[in-house]
Amino acid sequence: MKVQTKILLLLVLVVLIFVGGLSVVRYQAERRFKVIADQRAVERNRIFDVFLAVRGDPLRAIVDDFTDWDDLVRAIKSNDHAWAEANIPLETLMAKNVNALWIYKPDLTLFHSKNNRYADALREAPLPREALQRLLATRDVSHFFVNTAEGWMELRGATIHPSHDRFRETSPQGYFLAGRFWIDENIRQMSLFTGYSIRIVPNAQAMAERKSAEEQGLITFTRTLFGWDGQPVAQIQVEYDSPLIREFNRAERNLFIGLIISAAALFLLLAVSLIRWVRRPLHLISGNLENENPEGLVPLAKERHEFGRLADLILKFRATEQTLHQAEEQLRHSQKLEAVGRLAGGIAHDFNNLLTAIIGYSQLIEKRNAGATQEHAQLIRKAGEQAAALTRQLLAFSRKQLLAPRVLDLNTLVRDMEKLLQRVIGEGIHIVIETTAQRARVRADPNQLEQVLLNLGVNARDAMPRGGTLRIATEDVALPEKEIAARGIEVAPGTYVALVVSDTGSGMDEETRARIFEPFFTTKGPGKGTGLGLATVYGIVKQSGGGITVESGVGRGCTFSIFLPASADALDAPEATPVAGVSGGSETILVVEDEEVVRQLICTVLGDLGYTILEAESAAEGLRLTREQKKPINLLVTDIVMPDMHGPELARALAPLQPEMKVLFVSGYSGSDISDQGVLVPGLVVLQKPFTQEGLARKVREILDADAPVAVRR
Repeated sequence: MKVQTKILLLLVLVVLIFVGGLSVVRYQAERRFKVIADQRAVERNRIFDVFLAVRGDPLRAIVDDFTDWDDLVRAIKSNDHAWAEANIPLETLMAKNVNALWIYKPDLTLFHSKNNRYADALREAPLPREALQRLLATRDVSHFFVNTAEGWMELRGATIHPSHDRFRETSPQGYFLAGRFWIDENIRQMSLFTGYSIRIVPNAQAMAERKSAEEQGLITFTRTLFGWDGQPVAQIQVEYDSPLIREFNRAERNLFIGLIISAAALFLLLAVSLIRWVRRPLHLISGNLENENPEGLVPLAKERHEFGRLADLILKFRATEQTLHQAEEQLRHSQKLEAVGRLAGGIAHDFNNLLTAIIGYSQLIEKRNAGATQEHAQLIRKAGEQAAALTRQLLAFSRKQLLAPRVLDLNTLVRDMEKLLQRVIGEGIHIVIETTAQRARVRADPNQLEQVLLNLGVNARDAMPRGGTLRIATEDVALPEKEIAARGIEVAPGTYVALVVSDTGSGMDEETRARIFEPFFTTKGPGKGTGLGLATVYGIVKQSGGGITVESGVGRGCTFSIFLPASADALDAPEATPVAGVSGGSETILVVEDEEVVRQLICTVLGDLGYTILEAESAAEGLRLTREQKKPINLLVTDIVMPDMHGPELARALAPLQPEMKVLFVSGYSGSDISDQGVLVPGLVVLQKPFTQEGLARKVREILDADAPVAVRR
């Protein structure tokens, strides 16, 4: 049984025990609660009914009694105090359960007062006289409480009217107030009668006291008492002992104790189970991992539960850990090369513009001068051509060079390169060619592949100073995903043609092998290498859609394996060899170039060849010159990347104005405006910077003499 199944069953058991115990306790508590609650509800209702029936509301009765209203109105008007003394004796106060009463005239002067406490302080009502008018100005009856020296007094007041005005609709003929004390004796009698604890507490004190004590079995009710100005002045607090609460608290305590005991038992059961089913396997796994002894997990890996599967996965992971580590190192190395490549490509773009001017103007000086000046110009041109070669290597490494791929036979290319390689590496090294690939067709730039072979050949020559053997072979290779991962290359699964170049030289250690494709890294002495040879090889192979690996060891030589995607397309015809010599013409050419030195060079070279030149430093100016030009423009020579409008966009804008105009693009590196990943669009003519005068003149003449129009990418 799986561990998760065991834990699940254990949790189900825990839930069932807990819910069952809780349900039983809750059922018993609810039964007791219902019985006690029902009994207390009946008793409370009966006691309050009796209390209300006995006590009544004497103040309301005396204030609302209108039997003697007419006599009272007459006595107030005639100032008949004798009538008041005769008709409102102390016995009336006792009969009405009232402690004091006051009668005021409409002008708020006292007409009559009486109290059964014989207190001079109660001769006047215990509130300001003007309060009567405020209290009874908008209502006929008011009810409020006042704290006097004798204790808390409840007062009820009303306006005085003739007996026929039972609803007090006429103007008041005086004011009548009656009050009774809430003395301690009365409160004690009420408490004894009701069974409750009753007391009156000032409002400030009541706010600070605890309002309930349910934990002690008490329930407290409060009622707010308001003064004559409507503000709270005190509270009546009624407390009664609740057996229901006590019973509930006792049941709650019993429930809590029961839950603690149940939780302890369940915890013990769960702890023992977890130790046996979880802790022991985890301890075994962690211990063997800490001691780096994965073989100790073999017995656990045979168990048919989660920890057994985990142990098995750990064993498999440790078996492949080294492979993953190597792949990570290769990925990090590839990312580093990519970052350096982007930097190199950007530098090469600006550098090519400068080299175009240097080489071009040095050729002009060389042609137009003689003697020492001509020799100096030749030296400048040679230096510029060397810098251009270095720039081409940077572009190749950064994969920003412009390729012209075609379907070629790799076997034929290797055999054709044998003689050239032999001259380059010398007679002391024996070259062995083994073209065993049956279908050696690949889509690539032949010039770039030749450069790859030359670079690898020169690298092998330097590794074999006393001579040796250079073997170049082609093979058919199928690369599935596992093989690709094992070799550590970034290509898609499929069929490939392998170009294998190996030597019998001194080889290299692991640290050197990990860095050989880095630009400017070299093991040669100062002045003996730029460190761009293998970096260039790496860039050409990656831009061609392939991958490259290297195997080497100290004293065991070195083997480079290049994998290029096999192609099933027909072979493309080889490119025609350019005709020697340069000729000019009389056609009209529009030159649009934002770099001034390059623009002036192009205009000077083409102008010397007899062409009519229209010069523009921006695309906007080129559009303006085209609109103003009455005669046809035969050729547009434009840079690809310009600030306001790129060259291809300019060519498309000029096409409606000059339908027969052909286009020659010049570029310092491949960009997305004219190519896809550095691969030249078929039919699109691009002259890469830096170029020579002969190269520019020949390319212009080829385009002008071509019958078909030049393609412009849309």
